[in-house]
Amino acid sequence: MSKQRQDFRTFVVDGVEYKVIKPSLSVINEAAKIRSRIFNESLQSGDMLRDQLEDQLRKRNLWNDELEIEYQTLRKEVVRLSNVLRKGGIKLSEAKAIALDVSKKRQRMVEMLSSRSSLDSNTCEGRADAARFNYLFAHSLVYSDSGEQYYKNGLADYLLQQDDPVSVAGATQFYYLISDSDDPTDQLVENKFLKQYKFVDEKYRLIDAQGRLVDESGRHIDEDGFFVQWLDDGTSRRVDPDGNPINEEGLPEFEFAPFLDDDGQPVLLEDGQTTEEKPKKRTPRKRQTEKADS
Repeated sequence: MSKQRQDFRTFVVDGVEYKVIKPSLSVINEAAKIRSRIFNESLQSGDMLRDQLEDQLRKRNLWNDELEIEYQTLRKEVVRLSNVLRKGGIKLSEAKAIALDVSKKRQRMVEMLSSRSSLDSNTCEGRADAARFNYLFAHSLVYSDSGEQYYKNGLADYLLQQDDPVSVAGATQFYYLISDSDDPTDQLVENKFLKQYKFVDEKYRLIDAQGRLVDESGRHIDEDGFFVQWLDDGTSRRVDPDGNPINEEGLPEFEFAPFLDDDGQPVLLEDGQTTEEKPKKRTPRKRQTEKADS
């Protein structure tokens, strides 16, 4: 979604267009009062301040010198490799590998900071900032066509609907609106490169030259991440990692050969049959196929 004006942003969920607007002065003032109240209540109840966050992380063994070294090393590598992409002048295949490596390193950095982010939300400042944001957003989401408030009862309604798709998408767009920024995913140098050279789709999923989903090894996958084989008629079927078609029971289909004894003859079963005979057809069960690693 592109930013249209600095005082609102629009987005669509299930075919309906919504809008987040800059809050009015009265709403901003009320949100400031709420933030102050929540901060004081949190402080009086014994919640830590942000200045104490680093010590708490180390006391809880959520951060240590080794993790700090790893994080700083990753950060330096991301900067260095990003500059390589910006400069160009290397093979496209090499640049693609670098872009994917940068993406992995960034993801690792995000994972490493997850504990810090979680703990920060429980600080006095974290609780107060969240309360302020929630109040502002609850009074800033409207239907794009009518301008009618989405949360008729304001904050109370939003707190009951925080996980619905409109709330999630709207809160994200509202954050970009009030911070006067865009989705950082689109601004990352590796993502710009991968999209520009059509290595990924609009959702930053890897694709081949025909726009079909693939994993990092170039193997075709479907929307659910399962391996697939594309057929000449343009359809696909699920396969296992070795390319064997999957049957309705979720098992790979093979051309079965009988087991042999030491003399190379088919082994007879107790009922006198050989393993050459086809097994009885079983009732199909729900298909369970092997999913590609994410």
